[in-house]
Amino acid sequence: MVLGAGRGWAYQLHILQALKRKPDLFLCERLDVKAVFQCAVLALKFPEAPTVKASCGFFTELLPRCGEVEPVGKVVQEDGRMLLIAVLEAIGGQASRSLMDCFADILFALNKHCFSLLSVWIKEALQSPGFPSARLSPEQKDTFSQQILRERVNKRRVKEMVKEFTLLCRGLHGTDYTADY
Repeated sequence: MVLGAGRGWAYQLHILQALKRKPDLFLCERLDVKAVFQCAVLALKFPEAPTVKASCGFFTELLPRCGEVEPVGKVVQEDGRMLLIAVLEAIGGQASRSLMDCFADILFALNKHCFSLLSVWIKEALQSPGFPSARLSPEQKDTFSQQILRERVNKRRVKEMVKEFTLLCRGLHGTDYTADY
């Protein structure tokens, strides 16, 4: 099963939702797990909140299975960095602030189930100047990566870190505009 060729995004979103509900479908020989993974990464960049939320939910269900379902583990190992980059871009300002909890859930799942990979990927990604935001200092990026990597149990705390980091990325930290955020 290959996604993309002549199929609408709504169709592909239904496939993601089906895989979320029935993860043993990943064992189907005809399923192109890499294509599904890449489709879900692209969906993270969509402007429609329901699509982004569905894709985030898909990853929070998929990542815990990377150790038990070989095709999933292989794709996460090969393309997980691409997922992290998309999540950091979203947190950096490319997605609505109302979606930050969803992206925090992906970071939490990566940290909990793919720690050794995440620890390498996040340090590499955040070393790039201006990524995910030109407003960040190297120290702020380093602090964020250290905080995320330390927190493997408390999902609420990861959500707080992501909200704080997105405000820094957007230049909104400490402003009256974000008092209720």
